[in-house]
Amino acid sequence: MMSLKYFQFVAMYRNFSKAAEHFYIGQPALSRQIASLEKELGVQLFDRDTRNVCLTEAGQVLYDNCDLLVRHHAHVASLMEAAKKGHEGHLSIAAVREFGPLFKGFMTSFIEQYPKVSTRVEDIPFDELADSILHGVYDAAFTLDFAVPDSDKLVRTPVCEDNFVAVMRPDLGADLGDVVTARELLDRPLIIPRHVDPPFLKQLRLAGRTHRGPEAAGIEYVPNTSTALLQTSLGLGIAFIPTKIFNASADVGGFKICTLGDIDSSFSMVLVRRKDNAQKTLQNFVELIRDQRRGYRAPARPNGGPVSPSSSPG
Repeated sequence: MMSLKYFQFVAMYRNFSKAAEHFYIGQPALSRQIASLEKELGVQLFDRDTRNVCLTEAGQVLYDNCDLLVRHHAHVASLMEAAKKGHEGHLSIAAVREFGPLFKGFMTSFIEQYPKVSTRVEDIPFDELADSILHGVYDAAFTLDFAVPDSDKLVRTPVCEDNFVAVMRPDLGADLGDVVTARELLDRPLIIPRHVDPPFLKQLRLAGRTHRGPEAAGIEYVPNTSTALLQTSLGLGIAFIPTKIFNASADVGGFKICTLGDIDSSFSMVLVRRKDNAQKTLQNFVELIRDQRRGYRAPARPNGGPVSPSSSPG
């Protein structure tokens, strides 16, 4: 690109010496640059003798378009530098739509900070999230910690912590306190979205095997969180929903919620990615998540208070 700039000033001054002085280089060095450019283009750019320097017809064409070429080169160079720093490029994320309240804040911040990055988030089945990263279909995926397979190819970045709560219609849970035990739930129909299967359900099943009362109702899986809340609103059972997802749902005041007292229902959402993915846009996104988590303060519930304490963004 410097050779074009050298040519531009020789053509403007019609003088090699003045152009060399402009760039603080020797005239022989400038002449070599012009000769190299002529060789690269396969044309003669100047007619010159001991006293005059004139543009050839090919030289005039280049001079007429030289400023455009220089500007375009500078623009392309700036685009490449932006891409190198992760300010441009692409970022593809896989997630389950219902998890949106757990990661929406991070995505919004990234899009605002890197508006020129082509960012997309796609809803795919929960059980395909980890595989989509292993096979390179997406750059990263938001998933739950207990659903990530053990693999030295994957790296996890914590996104937020949460816990499942038991959600029910108030009349169905009138005899229950704010904290319930597994035994208190075993005689009632239980509902959970199909896209999650948290470890605490195994403890519920084990408790059901040793339950001495009426036969435990078991667990019904439904397609998604919306269906679980719909069935719950109809009094068809008790649903297990992550606290932050429930808080983001409409009409949260129409339900009774209980925390599990004798079973650990906590979990972490993680961003999972391939260890060998060195994409700068992805690295910037991971750093944004880490930075925001360090400075996070828990938000309040819409009705004035959190369902349960938590230390991560929803």
